[in-house]
Amino acid sequence: MPTMLRSFGGLAAALLLGALPARAGSVTADSIIDRDSALQEATSQVPDGATVTGSRCQEIVLPGNSFRYRCSVEFSTTPPAANPAP
Repeated sequence: MPTMLRSFGGLAAALLLGALPARAGSVTADSIIDRDSALQEATSQVPDGATVTGSRCQEIVLPGNSFRYRCSVEFSTTPPAANPAP
């Protein structure tokens, strides 16, 4: 009987973990070189296994007629699937 309860507990935990929503986040990076450099730097900071869901960039005018580029990359992560005990 205790083995059956443990199996049920593992199954319940797997179902609960499967019901967890995906997590979303974003990373931002700046570059004084160009927009592509800022976008590449932000993309390189996305966590492994995450899915990029969007990006946006802006050009910021600085004194002296120079520019800075700022890009943000949005991503989502899905919790790893639980492996129920045999």
